[in-house]
Amino acid sequence: MIPKNKWLMAAAGMILQLSIGSIYAYSVWIKPIEVLNGWDAHQLKLAFSLAICFLGFTAAFMGKFVQKIGPKKAGLLGAIFFGVGLAGAGFASSIGSLPLFYVTYGVISGIGLGFGYITPVSVVVKWFPDKPGLGSGLVIMSFAAGSILASQIITPLTNTVGVSNSFYSLAVVYALLIVFASLYLEAPAVSSSNVKDYHSGGSHVPINELLTDVKFYALWLMLFLNTTCGIALIAVAAPMAKDVIHISETAAIAFVGIIGLFNGLGRLVWSSISDRAGRWNTYLIFFAVGAVCFILLTQTSNAYLFQTLVFVIISCYGGAFATMPAFIKDIYGAEKLGPVFGYVLIAWSVAAFAGPWLISLTTNYSSIFFLFAALLSLAAIMAVLLKSKLKPVALN
Repeated sequence: MIPKNKWLMAAAGMILQLSIGSIYAYSVWIKPIEVLNGWDAHQLKLAFSLAICFLGFTAAFMGKFVQKIGPKKAGLLGAIFFGVGLAGAGFASSIGSLPLFYVTYGVISGIGLGFGYITPVSVVVKWFPDKPGLGSGLVIMSFAAGSILASQIITPLTNTVGVSNSFYSLAVVYALLIVFASLYLEAPAVSSSNVKDYHSGGSHVPINELLTDVKFYALWLMLFLNTTCGIALIAVAAPMAKDVIHISETAAIAFVGIIGLFNGLGRLVWSSISDRAGRWNTYLIFFAVGAVCFILLTQTSNAYLFQTLVFVIISCYGGAFATMPAFIKDIYGAEKLGPVFGYVLIAWSVAAFAGPWLISLTTNYSSIFFLFAALLSLAAIMAVLLKSKLKPVALN
C-alpha cells in the first residue's frame, strides 16, 4: 500500500480537480456540436450555465453529506455523476436531443462537478495544518488548469472520432482518473483543531441570521458581480474571439487554453497579493482593473491587445474565488468560514446564468462590454460605501 503523505494527497486532489476543471473549456465544444446538430452558441450556453449552477449548489449544500460519507465515497459519487453526465451528453448529441443534452451535461455532470470540487479541498487542507492556504491553493488552481488540457484535446478528438465518441472517451478517462484519485483521498489521522474546512465543519450559521447581515450581502454581491462578468467571457471565449478579432479556429482554441492558465495563475497570484494589500483593497483592484479592461475592449480590434485584456479580466475572476475564503475568515472568523462560504458560493451558481444570458442579449459585443464595465463600477461604489462593514475583526 502506498503510504499516505500530504504531497501525494495534494497530487490526488489535483488530479481530481484537473479532470472536472475541463468544464472551463466548454466553449471549444460549441463549434463541433453546432456543426453536428445545428444548435447555435446561444442554445448551447445554457448547458454550461446549468453545469456551473449545479456545481455551486452541490458544493454549497452537500458539505455535511460529504463529511458524513467520507472523501472516498464522495469522490466516487463525483466520478459516477460526472462520467454519466459526459456519456449522456454524447448520447444526446448522437440523437440530436437538446433537452437531454441540458439534463446530462448540465444537471448530471454539474452534480458530479460539485462533489469533485468540495471533496479534495476538504481533505487536502487538513494535511497542511501550518499552510492550509497552500494546500487548498494547489487544488483550486488545478480546477482552472484543467481547461488548458481539455482545450487542447477536444478539437483533435472530435475531428478524429466525432463529437459523441469524444464525449464517451472523455467520460471514461475522466471517471477513471477521479476514481483513482478518490481512492487515495483520506483525512489525516490527527487533524489540527485550527484547520477549518472551507466547505464543511465549523460553527453552524443559520441562514436567517445571514439574511439580516449587511456584510453577507456585500460579500455575496461582490463575488456575484465579478463572477458574472468573467464567466460570461469563459462561456463564449472561442466564438467571441473569432467574431471580434477574426482569429482562426486553431488560435481560438489556444486562446481558451491560455484563459485557463490565467484563471489558475490568478488564483495563486491575487490571493498572495491580498495577504499584503488586504482583501477589501484586492477586490477594489478587481473591480477597477476589470472596468477599465472592459472599456478598452470596446476600443480595440488588435488581436493581441484584445486577448491580453481578456486574460487580465480572467485573472481577476479566478483571483476572486481564491481571495473570498480569506475575506470571509477575516470578517467572520475561522469558526464560521465553512458555512458562510458555502452560502456565498451560491453567487457562482446565479452568475452562471446571469453572465452568459447577458452576453447573449446582443451580437454587439461592445454594448455588453460597456455593461460589464458599468456593473464592475457599481460593485466598486458598493464596496467603498460598505468599507466600514467589511473591516477585518479579531475573532478566534
